[in-house]
Amino acid sequence: MLKKPLRRILRIILFSLARTALQKHRPTVVAIVGEGKTGIIREAIYAALKERFPVRRNLEAPNAEFVLPLAVLGITEYPLSIGSWVATLLRSIARLLLLPSHSHILILEIEYTRKESFDYFWNIAKPKVLVICGPTPFLSPTQTAPQIVRVAETPDLSGYMKAALRVAEGLGIPRGAARQNLQNFDLPKARINILPAKHGGLLVDATYQYFPANPQALDEVLEALPGKKIFLSPKQKVSGTLKIKKGEVAILTGPHRKMWTILARLTRSPWT
Repeated sequence: MLKKPLRRILRIILFSLARTALQKHRPTVVAIVGEGKTGIIREAIYAALKERFPVRRNLEAPNAEFVLPLAVLGITEYPLSIGSWVATLLRSIARLLLLPSHSHILILEIEYTRKESFDYFWNIAKPKVLVICGPTPFLSPTQTAPQIVRVAETPDLSGYMKAALRVAEGLGIPRGAARQNLQNFDLPKARINILPAKHGGLLVDATYQYFPANPQALDEVLEALPGKKIFLSPKQKVSGTLKIKKGEVAILTGPHRKMWTILARLTRSPWT
């Protein structure tokens, strides 16, 4: 855990790097705010746009202090030590200096925890499209965008789909094409997923992008699943011939980027 003075310095550095990245690449920023189910509309917009444009979005812990600038910078891990923060900052600076600019769309889910943090996130994002999902008592009158889309939160998700279509149309995608793209819509990934294994067993996917799942929640899931438990993580070598058979439960932990190939190899369904 970084001490408060270091966090202040880091906030300033990340703000500067994120704004520099936005000025260099000039992405179209779609900001999602509100006290509603913002993760659903985030995934709906992503599904509507990804077949037509290069699109990135933040996936996890949208209320964590540094997640949004890290998402802008394309960092997929949350540094947990001073050394890893220094390496992340140096890598980000090198990317800004060496890589060419590229046009893309950036979908940012900005969750409210306190006004100071929200304003910090907003001043980084400066969105071109503002998507409002649920009440926004924290949104100041000056915090607006050229295009504003309000989400009607309906139980059948149709309100989310209509809002995603409006965003897609505003960015130049024909309604028919956007509607077709939404057929690939998936609900936001749960922090812990239970999947069938190819050879009859079960897989518990507890991998993560930034932060591990709550250990107590994982323990409760495992208590409800009978069978021999096999723990898999990046710290151990996983045999290419490993099979999770009936009566066995494999628990995959660690960063998703280090474990997704193992998950794809073991799960029964094609992994996308």
